[in-house]
Amino acid sequence: MSLSEAEAARRPGFPAGALFVLSAGLSWSFTGVFLRLAPDLSSWQFLAWRSLGVACAFALILRARSGGPIQTRFVSTGRIGVIVALSLCMSSIAFIVSMKTTTVANALFLSSCSPLLAALLGRVILGERLSLAQAGSVALGLAGLCVIVGGALEAGSLAGNIMGVITALGFAGASVAMRYGPRRDYSPAVFAYGLMASAISASACVASGATLFPSATGILTAFGAGFLVMGFGFALFLRGAPHVPAAGQTVLAQTETIFGPIWVWLAFGETPARATLVGGAIILAAVVWMAGAGAGPPMARAAT
Repeated sequence: MSLSEAEAARRPGFPAGALFVLSAGLSWSFTGVFLRLAPDLSSWQFLAWRSLGVACAFALILRARSGGPIQTRFVSTGRIGVIVALSLCMSSIAFIVSMKTTTVANALFLSSCSPLLAALLGRVILGERLSLAQAGSVALGLAGLCVIVGGALEAGSLAGNIMGVITALGFAGASVAMRYGPRRDYSPAVFAYGLMASAISASACVASGATLFPSATGILTAFGAGFLVMGFGFALFLRGAPHVPAAGQTVLAQTETIFGPIWVWLAFGETPARATLVGGAIILAAVVWMAGAGAGPPMARAAT
């Protein structure tokens, strides 16, 4: 932890800020439960309504914060904002497809690699140098990733695991894009990603002949996964993030990765494979190591 981060951790608002970030990850961890509650919805149907829920939630969040019309605020983010929105859109689609085609534990553990992949992309794209400790954490995380994906070869869920890795790449890309661009509020890009993902998913439904209006229960469940789970989580994260160092945000938000598989196991009896638990533990250790080395991107788990 750098000197500035150590000072941030001593601020009066840090304990409350840390609790808000922890709670944000806890809110996001219920995505898998909502997904399993709508088994009759295809990935594209669920995505269309979930993404619309995210867009509606962020419209309310942005309206509550001063700054002018949402469209104007998104335009002000420039091409970096567009890249962020597209990266998050790709990541969100891959995340739900991954959860539909593999276990929730696999999807969450693999997507939690995003801080490690962001460090690699930052080295390649931004020329950011990695210390020996940071490089070691990346190598450890990739080893954990290989354990999970290797275990999936026998379980027959390789495609879902690949989508989990793409999820992490999308978030890593958004994180690097925000570090590349000038410092500004990229929250409008999250609203834009919700609209983009909803439009893409709706188009995919129409192209495949699937209805955009499945059961009312399914629609409410998917919309709630975006509006309640993601929206409430974002509101908590935005409330606590200013009081928590970037590295601390990366670690604290891992409550999503830890509790997500637990909720699905308790509610639906979905037990993670041994390779998933071993590989996930390795990845979580690597993320904590990365954060301790001072390289945790602040947006590492902010928009699944």
